[in-house]
Amino acid sequence: MQVDTFGAYVRAELEHWGREYALHRDCDYLGHQSKNVLQVLIEHKGDMPGRAQGYKPLESDSRAQRIEDLVSLIARENVSMASSLRGYYCGAGRRKVERFETANLLIATAGGKPTHVKGYLDLVKRGEDRIHGMLIGQLMAA
Repeated sequence: MQVDTFGAYVRAELEHWGREYALHRDCDYLGHQSKNVLQVLIEHKGDMPGRAQGYKPLESDSRAQRIEDLVSLIARENVSMASSLRGYYCGAGRRKVERFETANLLIATAGGKPTHVKGYLDLVKRGEDRIHGMLIGQLMAA
């Protein structure tokens, strides 16, 4: 009996991607600028200050970005599969209830037809297999 260690690695990478790109964190970093450009010009009597001011852009690690790129590639061909993966790994709550509802919402927003729980879980499994194959292809090319 052989243990599928690469499959476990793929699932761990998907879990990491889900934590990094969690949908419930969408608004955590948002805020409003306390001053706009006009206010800064008024305060400095028409001169812009030398140092750049503003918010630091969001950063994500390369592991999560690699999975995000692969899911984006999948979305070009199969929006339902990519939305199911996003709901399953990036959503909050129970996987067969709240995350299923999130996936259906993402599918409907993208113009697809919402699915049932069994179809959703099948899309997630097929998406995991597709990510698995894509990662193996990247390793073979390197």
